[in-house]
This record gives sequence, structure tokens and C-alpha cells, in this order.
Amino acid sequence: MLKYQQIKLSYIIPVYLDNSLEPLHSLIKTYESYDDTILKHIHFIFVDDYSPTEIVIPEDCKLNYTLAKITTNIMWNQGGARNLGVHLAKSQKLIATDLDHTFPETVFEYLLKSKIPDNIFTFKRIRDGDVAMPHYNTFFLSKGTFFKSLGVDEEFCGNYGFEDLFFIDLQKRLGTKLYTFRNQTVISHEHKNSEKPQHGLIRNEAITKPLYKAKVRILKDKTRDPFDAHSRLFLNFEWRIVKESITI
Repeated sequence: MLKYQQIKLSYIIPVYLDNSLEPLHSLIKTYESYDDTILKHIHFIFVDDYSPTEIVIPEDCKLNYTLAKITTNIMWNQGGARNLGVHLAKSQKLIATDLDHTFPETVFEYLLKSKIPDNIFTFKRIRDGDVAMPHYNTFFLSKGTFFKSLGVDEEFCGNYGFEDLFFIDLQKRLGTKLYTFRNQTVISHEHKNSEKPQHGLIRNEAITKPLYKAKVRILKDKTRDPFDAHSRLFLNFEWRIVKESITI
């Protein structure tokens, strides 16, 4: 469609909030302060992962955005939310991240000028003034590369952890290279140990850790098809578009 021709970068973020919309609205307010010449090329895709709190985008939001809602109650379904976000992306270049990370305007500008990546790029993080190692929940890649591994394996969904690690492990097994940008950094706002966490979900790896280990054993067996490790579960839930605004 003509209204999407200006979009050069999709920014995908799962959202699960159970007490306050402040983390989301604060992020939106920060990005609204960026130059329109940059914002007009970015499509923000917010995927509400069945939050207890109704996710609402401010009426006067100036970003190009889509708000989608998962309407099936699956605990720890951020992998499914990420799959939905990529499914809805209107561009080949993607940022996959979460509410804990803020991208400086200069990084957006750099990525908009970059060619469509063949591999996956992660970002060093600035946290409390110090440089932290990259996190596998935040990276820059193409839509084609994302689906090279059939997206995030939703067999992990319903329980905490390891879906991001397995996504990268499978990508590496398929020949995708993982790089870290040398000079492009993002701001990290770790919430799980803060006084006001975004949610109170319990982090328990009792199910996902052995599942991950079993899948990795398949990947390490060079006689096996690496896709034997993937469940093929994809968009294994009901969802709908709540609101969309492409105006810049």
C-alpha cells in the first residue's frame, strides 16, 4: 500500500504490563522527541501479550505505529509476540527489542542508512553509566533472516526463558553470523530488580531449561536436520489489530 512506502525500518516490541502504562508511554514520549525526518521511516509495532492492564497508545501519538493484541492467555508468550510483530512488519529491516531498551536517535539514523542485513547484529548496552554486554532479546536483522529459522520456537511459550537463546543457536547452525555493533549502543533500563517492575511474573526455568538442552543436542548432531529441533509452532494463539496509525 502507498502509505507504507516510506517505511524503511520496523521496530518490534512485545508489551506485558500488569500495573502501569508508564514504561510504554515514557518510551513513546522519548521517541516522539526525535526528528520527523527519521520517524517518518520507522514503523513501531507494539504487541500486547495479553496484559492484565489495558494497553492504550496516547491519542496524540505522533509515531507510525500498529498496536496488536494477543487474545489467548499464554504465560511468558514474548516469543509468540515477537513472531506476531515480525509477521506484521511492513519493511525488510527489523529491530527486535523490548521495553527495557531505548534506541538513541543517532542509532535509528544509522540503521535507516544501512543496507538490509544478511546476518544478525546485537548492540552493546549502556546501563547505569557502564557498558554492558549485548542481550539476545535486542537485535537488528532482516525479515528474511528472522524466518530463516522459522521464527521464534513457540514451544518455549508458557514458561520462562531460553526461547531467545535457541533462536540464536538455530540461526548459527543454519549459517547466520552474529555480530555486535562497535559504535552503536542502546540504553538499558533493567526492570526486574527495580522498585517498580513492569510485571510480577515468576521466572522459573524448570521446564524451559531441559527443553532447551534437548534442542541443543539435536543442533550439535551434524547427522540431524537442524529443523528437527524446532516444534513448528507459530502464531499458536488468537490475536487482533487494536489500532494502527501511519501518518507521518
